[in-house]
Amino acid sequence: MPNIFEYQDFRTYLKNYYDEQKALKKNFSYRYFSKKAGVNTPSFLYYVIENKRNLTESSVLKISQAIGHSPEEAEYFENLAFFNQAKTINEKTHYYSRLIEIRRPIDIQNIEADRYEYYSKWYHSVIREVATLVNFQDDFARLGSFLIPPVSAREAKESIVLLKRLGFLERDEKGLYHQTNNLILGRPAPLQSFQIERFQLEMLRMAIRAYDNVPIKNRLSNSTTLSVSTKTVELYKLKIRELQRDLMEIARMDDMQEQAIQITVNLFPVSRTKNGSDE
Repeated sequence: MPNIFEYQDFRTYLKNYYDEQKALKKNFSYRYFSKKAGVNTPSFLYYVIENKRNLTESSVLKISQAIGHSPEEAEYFENLAFFNQAKTINEKTHYYSRLIEIRRPIDIQNIEADRYEYYSKWYHSVIREVATLVNFQDDFARLGSFLIPPVSAREAKESIVLLKRLGFLERDEKGLYHQTNNLILGRPAPLQSFQIERFQLEMLRMAIRAYDNVPIKNRLSNSTTLSVSTKTVELYKLKIRELQRDLMEIARMDDMQEQAIQITVNLFPVSRTKNGSDE
């Protein structure tokens, strides 16, 4: 049986479970599973795997019992399902915290740490940039004060330790720090996506604070409201991603870096569509 603790999407887990059982048992089918789980709909599991139905507390319990989960596996499966189905940040935060607590006694490395720990604090990405600009010689108070807003010496030191451990920074024989790669581009799984989402929210809060703390000549803010088709919305998303890649390439070619900046671009609907949809 697939190890549920290795999964970050419950539908993928169920698909792999079904495929495995199908290969092992000739009589295994969606109808067989539904009967075993005490569900009246023969294609219940199929609809869930295909993202055509969500799970409730009752159906989560029935699936866990049919699969034969241990109490720990059942708890993890339940919280993973509700995390994947959550619509708000508050809901996601709640279930994400539970997943971390359940994983911790087992082996949290794959789900919590990995290289996406980089996004756990807003200043890790900034220190990755400024550590190569400032020859701070282990004066972490000086390094921390270089940020806007500043961070403590302890936070700056812990960030350097993390960046070295993750392989994002290295130190030469002269004590100078260098980036191992010019650019970082994440392609996260669901749980890591949530970490990045929280990171982006913190950067939005930083942008709001910049209105009070940064002179207008040193920042750029723009807002535009447009009426477009849903196809154009997808085109806009594509163009924004292309712009991001262009800006990253310009940064890569820049050999006279002087400061770190943050660019945050947002596109979101401010009305329903004509057919009444809010998607």
